[in-house]
Amino acid sequence: MYFKYDLKVRFLRDLPKLLVLSGIVLVANISLYRYAKFYFLDLGSLDYILYLMKSIAPFPQSGEEFRFPVVWYLIQLYLSWIIGRYPFSSLCDSVLIYGGSRKRWYLSKVVWIALTVLAYYLTMMVTSLIFCTVSGVPISWEINLLDISEEFSSAALLLPIATSFVTGVFQLFLMTLTTPIISFLLVAALSAASTYVTSPILFTNCSQLLKLSAFSEYGIGTGESYLTLAIVFALSLAAGLIVFNRRDILRSIRDEE
Repeated sequence: MYFKYDLKVRFLRDLPKLLVLSGIVLVANISLYRYAKFYFLDLGSLDYILYLMKSIAPFPQSGEEFRFPVVWYLIQLYLSWIIGRYPFSSLCDSVLIYGGSRKRWYLSKVVWIALTVLAYYLTMMVTSLIFCTVSGVPISWEINLLDISEEFSSAALLLPIATSFVTGVFQLFLMTLTTPIISFLLVAALSAASTYVTSPILFTNCSQLLKLSAFSEYGIGTGESYLTLAIVFALSLAAGLIVFNRRDILRSIRDEE
C-alpha cells in the first residue's frame, strides 16, 4: 500500500522537477565545453558526467587554492530539497493511519529515496550525453578530466550515487527528530563543511570524486568510503525507525494544521 502510494503520488509527480536539474547540468556542461575549447582539452562524454561530481581536491593538503564547488553543491542541495519536501507532508493524509504499520511506512520512504536518487543521477547522465551528442563531443568512456591514481577502482565511480542515497536516509532520520526545513539546513551545512574538511566523518565527502584516493593522493579510500556509508546507513535507518515508532503522529498532524 505505502510503496504504491509513494510511487504514484510523489515519485511520478516529482519527475517534472528533474527538468530544473537538467538546466543545472546543461549550464555546467556548457561551462566545461568552453573551458575545454579554450585550453584545447580532449574530453569525452564520461568527463562531462564526472565533472558534475568531481568537486575539489582535499584542502589544504593538495596545496591548491580553495574554490567552492558550486556545481557539486547545487546538485546536492537540489536533491536534498526534493527529498525533504515529501516524506512527512504525507502525515497530513490518512495513509499512515489507515495502513497501520509505521515500519512499512518508513521503509517505503527509504525505497522512495533510492528511486529518487537513481532517477536524479540518470537525468544527469542522459542530459550530459544529449549535450555531448549535439555539441560534437565524442561518446567515450575514457577518463581524461581527472588524474587516475594507482588506487583507482571502478567502484569509486558509484560512490556519489551511494552517498546521495545514504545522505537521503540520514536526512529522513533528521526529519523524524526535527522538521523538514531544519533537516534540509543541517544537510546543507554538512555538505558545505565537507568541501573544506576531507574526512570520512563528514561522509558527504564520499560523493566528491576529487576527495577520493582513486583520484587524489590525499583522498579517502574507496573501501573506507563504503564502510563509512554502510555504518551511517545502518545507524540512520535503525535510529529513524526507533524515533518514528515513538512519534506522536496525531500531534504532528495537529501541529501542522
